[in-house]
Amino acid sequence: MYLALARKYRPKTFKELIGQPHITKTLQNAIRMNKLYPALIFSGMKGVGKTSAARILAKAMNCETGPSPEPCNKCAICNEINEDKSPDYIEIDGASNNGVEEVRSLREKIKYKPFKNRFRMIVIDEVHMLSNSAWNALLKTIEEPPEHTYFIMATTDFHKIPSTIVSRCQHFEFKRIPVEVITMVLENIVEKEKIDISKYGLYLVAKSADGSLRDSKKILDQAIAISDGKIEDKDVIDILGIIEEEIFIEITSSYLSRDRKKIIMIIDDLTERGIDIRFFYSEYIKFLRNLMVLKSDIEIEKLHNLNPENVSKIKMLIKDLKEIELLRYFNAVKDLEITIKNTENPKIILEYLFIKLSYFPSLMSIEQLIENAGSGRKSNPGKSIPLEDNADITAEIKKAGHSDEEIGEVSKEDPHAVKMEQKKKEKPEPVSEKVPDDNESIEKIKKDKQIKNLTSKIKGRIISIENLEGDK
Repeated sequence: MYLALARKYRPKTFKELIGQPHITKTLQNAIRMNKLYPALIFSGMKGVGKTSAARILAKAMNCETGPSPEPCNKCAICNEINEDKSPDYIEIDGASNNGVEEVRSLREKIKYKPFKNRFRMIVIDEVHMLSNSAWNALLKTIEEPPEHTYFIMATTDFHKIPSTIVSRCQHFEFKRIPVEVITMVLENIVEKEKIDISKYGLYLVAKSADGSLRDSKKILDQAIAISDGKIEDKDVIDILGIIEEEIFIEITSSYLSRDRKKIIMIIDDLTERGIDIRFFYSEYIKFLRNLMVLKSDIEIEKLHNLNPENVSKIKMLIKDLKEIELLRYFNAVKDLEITIKNTENPKIILEYLFIKLSYFPSLMSIEQLIENAGSGRKSNPGKSIPLEDNADITAEIKKAGHSDEEIGEVSKEDPHAVKMEQKKKEKPEPVSEKVPDDNESIEKIKKDKQIKNLTSKIKGRIISIENLEGDK
């Protein structure tokens, strides 16, 4: 039976545990000083070494040469734990054994001393899946376990563990493994397995694993199965269903150069290849984020997820762009997130988005407008439109009595400025009104009050007369 790479290259010592130096150092020191806590919680995302660390810890505590900071992996006890044959190393799946009866059964087992080993190690995987009653049954046992028993609880969702349990345990948080570290591990594996794959192919595998070393080994296994001795980059792309970075670079170059025809062709090619437009949109947002990181002159590769082979090409692409301009592009793309998600025609919205972005290079910032206004330069950043091309504006100016020669002269200027100037000429001069002095205003107010009082008195008399006639 084929042994998967994830099991074949599973770490067997603390030294081989990848990407968790803070945890290995703490556990080794605790073993060395004989101060290992009886109940431990290992939390973190999938595939970062939680159960592997628990297994290594069990070997280190029970090794014939120990307890020692590193297991020997040669003695009978270490081999039994490696082969899952040790009666004193118990791994429990918390998702399927989450009831109170399973916990009661476990409590009965740990009352007795281990069969062979120095300590009994209980590992509960996905411990957050236990029921409330199971937690209550386990509470006292975790707080005061037998001297020969250690509890190690692994979880991918630490916040679901009750605070009463957390307060009785030591918590170790496993970190996401960086892409460059996963790539180095995979390079070591393919060298040992004599697999032919490019650095870019390994980079794609490591990046798609999203920080999980186990997932990266699983994807590499799948790539080996689809290839005939040599893993092509295209095979990896097909397996992962990812979008090549070159497409993002190409469409970015198209709207920066205002090549709208090419934009339509690229998007049409995406739909023909069966690529989900919504997925392409979400990945392009990540690409823009990486461009902003790159533009900020941060050379640390782990802060962006760009292909190292494309970095120099991308830097040339955005060298004339300012950071504020990249932010403007990012905001324009991000604003359509809900629309793309809910629309029935995401292709049309995506075409609209990138064509809209293609007009951004011809826009002028407020800072440039202010600078141009101060220096007396023209504020139109794009090419001036000849006035003869706009029939409406030309007709209006002719009505005002301007000759064709004058139209030809002003067409060299900004047509909108010409139109505004024409409106100013046609606008009649405002008629100045006489402003009354203070005495005239006071007299007018008095007269208005007198008229108001007389009107109310007349209305009152009319109502009285009508009432008298009604009584008769």
